[in-house]
Amino acid sequence: MDMTSTCVMCSEKSQGYLIECYCCGNFYCSEKCKVQHHQKKLHHKWREYRDIYEEIMKSDPQVRLVTICDNNGNIMYSDQREGITNLLTREESKKSLELAVNAWKMRSKLEPKIGKGKYVLAEYENMKRITMPLSDNHLLYITTEPEADHMSIIRNIKEVVKRKKIFEIAFIFN
Repeated sequence: MDMTSTCVMCSEKSQGYLIECYCCGNFYCSEKCKVQHHQKKLHHKWREYRDIYEEIMKSDPQVRLVTICDNNGNIMYSDQREGITNLLTREESKKSLELAVNAWKMRSKLEPKIGKGKYVLAEYENMKRITMPLSDNHLLYITTEPEADHMSIIRNIKEVVKRKKIFEIAFIFN
């Protein structure tokens, strides 16, 4: 029985040391192949999404996962902090994102009456989940440790986005 896997970028076969990408589900033999494959597919945008991920991760050690998706739930970039234990399976994570995106869409229909959404916080015993707009067309889906200071994380994210200025947004956090 062959237990080897193949890198989607370079076709190198290996046994168990491949890197799985959380945004596309592909496997790579190295971080270099992962980056090259995404740049080939998504050009410069993937790097911009990755930069946002990295800055958010650097801003607070309590952040577990950062996902950037469009308003339809299509993942542009997603990755988690190295060394954390996943609380949900891959399928459960996808379902959680889908539910958060659909809830955001529903709230957006009420915008004319209640104003634009700033963020949604769901607090559980084992984690917190923050959903917030990155732009008019993108959402951030972030999970943190339960003891995280979510207001500090939200403020940090606003600063990251303002510094990057890669999305055409009039940020709603004035």
